[in-house]
Amino acid sequence: MTNARSRVSSMDLTSATIVLATCVFFVLSLTALTGSLTVAFFGSVSLGVAMTMSSKMLGLNGL
Repeated sequence: MTNARSRVSSMDLTSATIVLATCVFFVLSLTALTGSLTVAFFGSVSLGVAMTMSSKMLGLNGL
């Protein structure tokens, strides 16, 4: 039997790939729009944290 705590805290490879791909697309798009890599980087990090936390809060670790 698996430990429930490790199942909840871990993120599977598909979810991690989706978050990473979204953040890369977001950083490239925001860089093109604003012309500032710093703003784009912090926006992308914020997006990644928000996506990870919302999926953990909703229990969507295994998409």
